[in-house]
Amino acid sequence: MWLYLAVLLGLYYFLRWYRERQVVSHLRDKFVFITGCDSGFGNQLARQLDLKGLRVLAACLMKQGAEQLRNQTSDRLQTVILDVTKTESVAAATEWVKERVGDRVIKASDFLKAPWARNLSLVTNCMEHALTACHPRSRYSAGWDAKFLYLPMSYLPSFLVDLMIYWNYPQPAKAL
Repeated sequence: MWLYLAVLLGLYYFLRWYRERQVVSHLRDKFVFITGCDSGFGNQLARQLDLKGLRVLAACLMKQGAEQLRNQTSDRLQTVILDVTKTESVAAATEWVKERVGDRVIKASDFLKAPWARNLSLVTNCMEHALTACHPRSRYSAGWDAKFLYLPMSYLPSFLVDLMIYWNYPQPAKAL
């Protein structure tokens, strides 16, 4: 009985490993539009996907961030200045993207810099897999804390999660 269960479990993980290693064909013909590329997740994901061969359209808030990103990447990566709080900036960036892509479908993402993140590649590896895999996962967990703490907590009733957070996090020094 245990042998059959071990064989089925091994077969399941082998098939899962095999499916996750399959990559979309013709990556050099694919476009990806990423906002927030000045720093943080957006910057690292843009550089990572450029190394994979995708044509990256990177939106930065500042000219310095755009120039720095262009200097670190190949000619496949193109940058545009975009302030998502201004309608005219969004309209101009939309036209810029349409000029480069035409009527092809692109995937858009918005990634912000997280000050607590030490190893951004844990997150950007998940994003890269979701964008390039033939069979992307339905749920990604980046890092051991997500796998063993936050994902299991997401299946608990909310009042238990609230209690766990209440007990483990420090209380504010002064109430408003």
